Amino acid sequence: MTPQETVEAFIDHWNACDIDAMIALCAPDIVYHNIPMEPIHGTTAMRAMVEGFLANIASCEWQTHAIATNGNVVLTERTDGFHFKDGRKAAIRVMGTFELNDAGLITGWRDYFDMGEFQREFAGT
Repeated sequence: MTPQETVEAFIDHWNACDIDAMIALCAPDIVYHNIPMEPIHGTTAMRAMVEGFLANIASCEWQTHAIATNGNVVLTERTDGFHFKDGRKAAIRVMGTFELNDAGLITGWRDYFDMGEFQREFAGT
């Protein structure tokens, strides 16, 4: 797959809440950083974080508005939507940067978003 196809597949796996498929596209030493928060290092820590985050999520609906690729770097402009098990919904606007190694695995993933918007959308979770 091209870097863009890998990132598009990664987003599809989020939308399917398929953690195993997400992790399979990541290098073991990935650095995952939601910029307002502390970075996560490695797929084991990333899996734990994603499992915890998805515990109250019934489904995801990430929409990519724009995507650009320069070599092994892919930029996404997205709205990340979430449907909670209790029926509530949340959505945040996100700018994401993905870096891939020559083997086609994601080695760096940074998401930039407004923490205030996140807190408002996820209040009560």
